Amino acid sequence: MFLNGKQSSLLLCSTIVGGLLFGCTTTEESVIKDQDTSSNNEMLRNTEFAGSDGWWVSNAIITTKAGEACIQIDNPGSQTWDVILGQGGIGLGQGDSYTLAFTARANVETEFTALIQHEGAPYTQYLNENIAVITDKQSFSFTFVHTEKSDPKTEFQLQLGAKIPANICISDVSLNGENFKIVTETAAVRLNQVGFFLNAEKIATIKNDSKQPVAWHVENKNGKQLLSGKTTVFGLNKGSGEFVHNADFSAIKEDQEDLVLIVDGSSSHPFQINDDIYSELKHDALGYFYQNRSGIEIKEEFVQRANLARPAGHPNERVSCFQGTDSKGNNWPGCDFTMNLTGGWYDAGDHGKYVVNGGISTWTLLNLYERSLWVDHASEPFSDGQQAIPEAGNGVNDLLDEARWNMEFMLKMQIPEGKKVFAPVGNQEKNITNLTLTEIDASGLVFHKIADERWTGHPLPPHLDTMKRSVGQPSTAATLNLAATAAQCARIWKEIDSDFSQQCLAAAQRAWKAANQHSEIYAYDNFTGSGPYNDLKLADEFYWAAAELFITTGEDKYFTIVSESPVYLATPVGDASGDGDLFWQDLSSAGTISLALVPSKLDEKQRQMARDNIVKSANNIAKLVVTEGYHIPYGPEQYPWGSNSNIVNRGIFLTYAADFSGDMRYMQTLAHGMDYILGRNPMDQSYISGYGSNPLKNPHHRFWAHQAAESSPKPAPGALSGGPNSISFSDPIAAGLKGNCTGQTCFVDDIGAWTLNEITINWNAPLVWVTSALDEQRLQ
Repeated sequence: MFLNGKQSSLLLCSTIVGGLLFGCTTTEESVIKDQDTSSNNEMLRNTEFAGSDGWWVSNAIITTKAGEACIQIDNPGSQTWDVILGQGGIGLGQGDSYTLAFTARANVETEFTALIQHEGAPYTQYLNENIAVITDKQSFSFTFVHTEKSDPKTEFQLQLGAKIPANICISDVSLNGENFKIVTETAAVRLNQVGFFLNAEKIATIKNDSKQPVAWHVENKNGKQLLSGKTTVFGLNKGSGEFVHNADFSAIKEDQEDLVLIVDGSSSHPFQINDDIYSELKHDALGYFYQNRSGIEIKEEFVQRANLARPAGHPNERVSCFQGTDSKGNNWPGCDFTMNLTGGWYDAGDHGKYVVNGGISTWTLLNLYERSLWVDHASEPFSDGQQAIPEAGNGVNDLLDEARWNMEFMLKMQIPEGKKVFAPVGNQEKNITNLTLTEIDASGLVFHKIADERWTGHPLPPHLDTMKRSVGQPSTAATLNLAATAAQCARIWKEIDSDFSQQCLAAAQRAWKAANQHSEIYAYDNFTGSGPYNDLKLADEFYWAAAELFITTGEDKYFTIVSESPVYLATPVGDASGDGDLFWQDLSSAGTISLALVPSKLDEKQRQMARDNIVKSANNIAKLVVTEGYHIPYGPEQYPWGSNSNIVNRGIFLTYAADFSGDMRYMQTLAHGMDYILGRNPMDQSYISGYGSNPLKNPHHRFWAHQAAESSPKPAPGALSGGPNSISFSDPIAAGLKGNCTGQTCFVDDIGAWTLNEITINWNAPLVWVTSALDEQRLQ
């Protein structure tokens, strides 16, 4: 991820599963060939290498100039696919002829393989040519007829690995032929495919070009009409580029199952009306964390299906600092100690564990618990014994048990006293290929992440991951994440487990001291096999950590930092820009929420200011609903990476606005956001696995990898996809969408589309939060 997750910029060949399947599960499907009336049916994008847009490169550095791409291979690896230049989004039609051509040269004589193959297992190869290159330019051309069954999911690759270090340059690349694609039509009537509360507003969005209202009615499973009416014409929805109508059937307020909305002859997915629509989803959403635990066996009695159980992944995680050359050519000396880093949660689709992202995820779960302590009408979420986890029945709230699993891991990531490491000190972003590494006393600092040293492929259950793992470097951001969450931990566990509470507080104070001593140690995108979580603006982390420490300790030194911070009492702007939205790279509003919620030495007038700011943000968020064709509290025309997480995170502010103002209409706005997540969107897609008629099926995940291999399990229910991303097209699947989608329509449910369809702890944490709040309130 990048904006709301981590940027996974490089993958190995076996990781890439893709092609381009337009649309989603549908009511109608047709097969066509791209029609191009020109004499040259070019199937590749950016063949002139105007930058690297549309291409992906693994384990190498690409530079482009004057229509040529040069790939600097410093670490060729042991397999041809260890270094790849490639492009997906290609389809081959049975019986059609194709011509691949390119020009190549290198600084030394070497070889590589040119492939056209099926994207994903079993990686069927339709063209495989060994290429010998010399220092002079040579032109190559291959023509073949695709005699096998039409395949809409193929990719072009130059596999450049397993030879010698070299600089290989490619130009004049072309794949000529008719691009075979499967085109699907989504259902015209879009609504929450799970259902609606009895007293909720019940609205559907309909794609319909009529400029006049059209008739609709709701039928029960016996075909009886319960309600009828006319649509309201919304008009052009800029977020999707569609002309849409809305149908409001809120007048139905009794328990119903298997209802269908029929509009102008088109039918919706079936839905229900009752007050239990989130009672199971909140448990499945929290179960995501248990099932992505590292270092522990995932047992059958705690999962929804037997094939979701697995042996422990990385059960004895003893690692040291990365030693060797990173992907940008920097040499790291390593360090003279190892650490036991067993435990924690796998962050996302890979097997990395990150303090910057684990921090916001842990804080979000703990904040949900703290809300029940300090909001009078809020009930305790996930009380002991309610959640299917091994710790159930131990006398401690199950939500706290789950959060503690990762809290203990983050504590282990703190560097012991007296240990020295090498780190890039100061902002060196413009010089990342030549970092200046400085040896420092790292006492109290926190390692940024632990991950595989190279990207692994699909499928790969964590217990079968044998790739060497290491910690990259400490970072100021990771250190402040620990300071904040450990301070939160200290006050929550004070009466539950005083020893653990004291351990958390001591770690938080050590981390705070270390972060102030080393305030400019930044992470960069230079370690192959893991995302960077790079962040060069840390004022929000300093404010957040100081706020949590002030609340817990009451010490004036922390309040001084809080009150003088440029983000003091900051909350999201709440408009279409998304400025200030809560995510791992902007945590200022997390500090404000804690100051507004938890009693402390903060002046009551200032505490009320924090609450007023939250209500102001919620007001701005709520205003967006009527401006958006899909009736959601979100409004950008361009959707960022992890856009779905922005919607659910906004639900936290809407809930607190309801808590602080007493106005429950904010909860209805949150419900509208969940309507979008569960199907009222232009993709007619529930973005949560296991929920709705057209649920998320193929998230980017190495264990839940059924699309890559039938022997791998389908995803567990309750996982939230990152969703539409119209800004970053850096994976091979998304690259094929660029220029062919608008905002909300830039999505494909495909395991290879990590910029669209990855699942992560920091997206599921707010899903747990908002579904719990909705199930508690039920819009009564």
